[in-house]
Amino acid sequence: MERRAMTSPARANGSTTRMRVRERRKTRARVRWVMKLLVALVLVVFARAIFARWLTAETARDGRGDGGDGEAFEDESSADPTLWVQGASEGEDGACGVGGAAFGERGGTCANERSYPDLDVVTVAVKPSCVNAVAVAALNQYVGPRRIIVVTKDASRCASYESMASNVRCFEEDSFVRGLTKKLVSETLEMLYSFELGADGSRGQFVGRELGGWYLQQLLKLGAASSDLIKPALSRRFLLWDLDMIPLRPLDLFHEDVAGTVRDVREIGGNVIKSYESSYVDLTGEDMTYAADGTSYVTHQMVVDADIMNEMLDVFVKKVDSTPMASSMSSSMPRWATAILSSLDRKDLKLGFSEYASYASYVATRHPERVYTQPKKTWSRASGGKLGISLQRLVNHDGLCCPGPSVLALMKSRGFNYVGHEIGHVEGCKYNSPEHEQSYGLPIAPRF
Repeated sequence: MERRAMTSPARANGSTTRMRVRERRKTRARVRWVMKLLVALVLVVFARAIFARWLTAETARDGRGDGGDGEAFEDESSADPTLWVQGASEGEDGACGVGGAAFGERGGTCANERSYPDLDVVTVAVKPSCVNAVAVAALNQYVGPRRIIVVTKDASRCASYESMASNVRCFEEDSFVRGLTKKLVSETLEMLYSFELGADGSRGQFVGRELGGWYLQQLLKLGAASSDLIKPALSRRFLLWDLDMIPLRPLDLFHEDVAGTVRDVREIGGNVIKSYESSYVDLTGEDMTYAADGTSYVTHQMVVDADIMNEMLDVFVKKVDSTPMASSMSSSMPRWATAILSSLDRKDLKLGFSEYASYASYVATRHPERVYTQPKKTWSRASGGKLGISLQRLVNHDGLCCPGPSVLALMKSRGFNYVGHEIGHVEGCKYNSPEHEQSYGLPIAPRF
């Protein structure tokens, strides 16, 4: 009995050790099982994408152009930006997958599936990226515009953009609209909102940009029609496009009814951000409008009528000039730009104004006959959400978040007309890291 009493603790310790070993083995087994499941899910996703690309041979009344070499343009007085030209349908000879030219498909000579030969596209971008390159290729493939006007930071970045396609024309942001520079925008913000901005001032970051740059890019879009650098002049109707949005199929930008009236197509399905409302009320005296389903018109692309845009900017000036603060401000910026910056929601300066929501609301209220509103949402903000964008790092050889043909084919198979791939919104993509200061993911490496 005495021996048993002495050995019982040892036996107990041994039993406890064996239990711990068994638990560790079970834990490792569970981890291996979870990892196998994740790998299987990834394989299923990509297998589905490949199968969808093979299966989805859709026919459409698509359009084809000459790729938009930008060398010869019709006189604007006879041009009609709403007219489109038929081109190769998906699956036909010369047609490629989404943005195929950017991936080197068919030697980069993919046929246009739709062409609006008198229409210009306007976009503002921070720096050239793999997403931008795919978007440019897809815009030429599914919109086929006369020109893609890119506004960016400096000449070296412009050179990179113009190498993406022969119809890209690029301009430096501080000279694109007379009197509109990042420095002036930043100084105006700091003068108007010094208390709200705090120590960082207009240098505070928002989605990869300083706050001054965030508002500058919106103002550049609104003032594009007034730029005297664009020769020949910008098409009277033009397409604003955020260059982290990628078309997935030929886009219907205009709608013709039975009476032959042609209207601009207005997309719906944007996020509702209430802080946009107060600036619009201040600028127009009217309430901001929303789609019938309650969503907003912040859809990251929009057909714009230059005449209506200029009319709206004139209203902004008249409304704000009637207020003592704005009327006393002296700036070399355009008065409409000063009006916008002085109307921001002080409670949320990072989201104090929206160029898309404002223009769409103005047209919906004052020129409703000029637009055809889509009955449902036709696009997606992100290809698989932030997680889906992050997962691209696992399948890309360079470890970056660049979109590949498979994920684009998958999004197309889900019926979307265009999709966003906003790498600047996903911290894990390291879009703002020093090594990517001048560009991100260029030249494009093999993608899946």
